Amino acid sequence: MKKIFFMGVLFASLFSGCSSVNMVERATPEAEKSMVDDKRVITDSGLDDIVYIAGVNQTRTETGLLKIQVELVNRTEAARNFNYKFEWYDASGMVIGTPAPVWIASVIDAGEAKFISAVAPSSKAVDFRLKLLGNVRGE
Repeated sequence: MKKIFFMGVLFASLFSGCSSVNMVERATPEAEKSMVDDKRVITDSGLDDIVYIAGVNQTRTETGLLKIQVELVNRTEAARNFNYKFEWYDASGMVIGTPAPVWIASVIDAGEAKFISAVAPSSKAVDFRLKLLGNVRGE
């Protein structure tokens, strides 16, 4: 009986450890983020748990293109599939066409913080919009 109990505890501890990640970083980071104040439109609260937007950071590339990095957090207890795309806008608010695929498929593990990023297709881009879509295949 003790052996079965011990194996059960070992099994539970092995699988419960899969949902978290230990990390280490500088106590005083040297990197300075340029966080963007964002406006969110949440139409699917379940999707917001799967790919919660924790923050948006922006910079410019060496060639002057706008670069956006978004931190997403999966607040569920399972790995999830999702899709995303960035749209870019010029100073007049007009959409700038992009050669990238319309939607990019991605996976985020349970409890994981994941970064996605994109670079504007033109130096005329001054704004962006990130769209998130749940798994359309139902997997």
